[in-house]
Amino acid sequence: MQAYIIQNIGRDTNKSLDDCLLNNLAFEWLGNEVSCDVGMQRIDVAISLEKPNSKIIEAIELKAVEASIDNVYQLQRYVDWLEQYYSPNRPSDIQPVLVAKKLSDKNSGSYKEILRSFKQFNKKNNHCMPIKYIEYELQDNNLKFQEIEYS
Repeated sequence: MQAYIIQNIGRDTNKSLDDCLLNNLAFEWLGNEVSCDVGMQRIDVAISLEKPNSKIIEAIELKAVEASIDNVYQLQRYVDWLEQYYSPNRPSDIQPVLVAKKLSDKNSGSYKEILRSFKQFNKKNNHCMPIKYIEYELQDNNLKFQEIEYS
């Protein structure tokens, strides 16, 4: 998934990918396996987007499986690191992003728990943008990405 995003983002090869991650903004730079933290945690993909008079840094966590509440803890570590080390040197709005395999049962208790954890994260981290949750699936031999609205 990481290689696919790195190779295709912003190249008009997958409109759903560009729509979900770029929001019609130009990207300034793109990185994968961006090292952060003393324990050498790595952000799967980081994208710096340019807006008029400001920037957004997207910290993207990729999962080959369905989302879980553990993913929120990982995003929290990325946000903490970006706030401490990235934003002071390069002022940017922080956008945590989770890209995971499409959940098969949106009525399950675990799905509701994941959404609850997103909302708790957003409330605690009101200084950054809310978690953007994107699901992907394979349709007709093509990856299809969809942002999931949960608020």
